Amino acid sequence: MTFIRYVIIQSIGYVLDMGGFLLILKMEFFGPVIANSIGKLGAGVFAFIAHRNFTFRSNEPSDQKRQAIRYFVLLVMFIPFSSVILSIFLLWVKEPGLAKFLADCICVVLSYSISKKFIFTKLSVTNG
Repeated sequence: MTFIRYVIIQSIGYVLDMGGFLLILKMEFFGPVIANSIGKLGAGVFAFIAHRNFTFRSNEPSDQKRQAIRYFVLLVMFIPFSSVILSIFLLWVKEPGLAKFLADCICVVLSYSISKKFIFTKLSVTNG
């Protein structure tokens, strides 16, 4: 059930990510790699809040700071990773939206596994 909730939130986040990406390209503010980064940052803020409260139901106040730091460190690591994959796909795929979609598909399973195991885990309290 957690994976289904993850996919639902990621789908909404992806609409925000892809929508921001396409809007930035359409308005010709930046190229695909910068547009990808901006779209991911905006979607990342939404996704953190939604995953914390809905997907993983890990909303203990004492865990929030630790989870936020880990989540945004992961996001900062995934943005260049995704952008490199996007750049590679852009060599073969001329449509930036399709290239971005393909690059993002590669990142989904990996980010789910990392999020589940290392970010939205409950702190265990040990009595010494």
